[in-house]
Amino acid sequence: MITTEHLEGQWREWRHAHVATMFRPYGWTSLVAQYWLEEGDRDVRFDLLPGTWSADAGQVIYTPAASGPNLSVNGAYPTAPIEIVPGRNQTYGHGQSVPVYFGINEVETVVRTSDDGRRLYAVRVRDPRETTRAEDANVSSFDYDPAWRIPGVFTPSKRVDFEAETVEVGVRETTPRVGTFAFQHEGKPYEIVLIGKDTETGVQPVAHIRDLTSGPITYGAGRVVELQFSDEANQRIDWIDFNYAVALPCAFTNFVTCPLVPPENQLDFDVLAGEKRPIQEIARTMTYKPNKQRA
Repeated sequence: MITTEHLEGQWREWRHAHVATMFRPYGWTSLVAQYWLEEGDRDVRFDLLPGTWSADAGQVIYTPAASGPNLSVNGAYPTAPIEIVPGRNQTYGHGQSVPVYFGINEVETVVRTSDDGRRLYAVRVRDPRETTRAEDANVSSFDYDPAWRIPGVFTPSKRVDFEAETVEVGVRETTPRVGTFAFQHEGKPYEIVLIGKDTETGVQPVAHIRDLTSGPITYGAGRVVELQFSDEANQRIDWIDFNYAVALPCAFTNFVTCPLVPPENQLDFDVLAGEKRPIQEIARTMTYKPNKQRA
């Protein structure tokens, strides 16, 4: 059996890397704007960005002005309309997106859907000068407790894309469901839904949960736990380790679309493990307004 010292040592290294990633110059806390385009929008201007923006045939198109400020797209200044390919900001390094900057700020686009199934596009701006320092956010966690590394059984399923409601009213995010994970806590059985996060190395199974600590002790909108496959075929998961539970990005910024917790993943006990609620509170305001409300 693996030793507690080994488990805790691995967790400490992971915890340090997670915090450093969250609060890096172009991390989640650097977001300063989230603009929206709907299919058919043409020549829209955004306060913090140059040129005009359009959504045409499934593409986000940036058109530079004839003169004046311009974006840097993959190391060059465009002279004609160019697609800004959706994807996470370039420090994640996956997908077909390329590095896009406006001065010191980084720019990215992401794809979402509306409640009635229409495709939406967010244009986000990240300003490293606004990045929250980890010490200012006062992000802390419970000490590692091996009792919260709980064995269970993964039941894989055919991948199903589920359009989950998000913290941004009217906006839904695709959360692929890849199976369920069953475990017991204090003699009671539980079964939670797992979603699949696409990465460069394949699908990362994730549990998005709320429990009785959500709100008073941990982040109110829930936390996520990455689980690890135990076989090369990605058909077996032996453990869920709640020590790795962390707050969603919406705990640190208003300019995101974090999915709401699946109803199946509302746990009726205190998970006294993982990341605690950050001391800084985010005043949630909506950034999306449908076209009919903008007119």
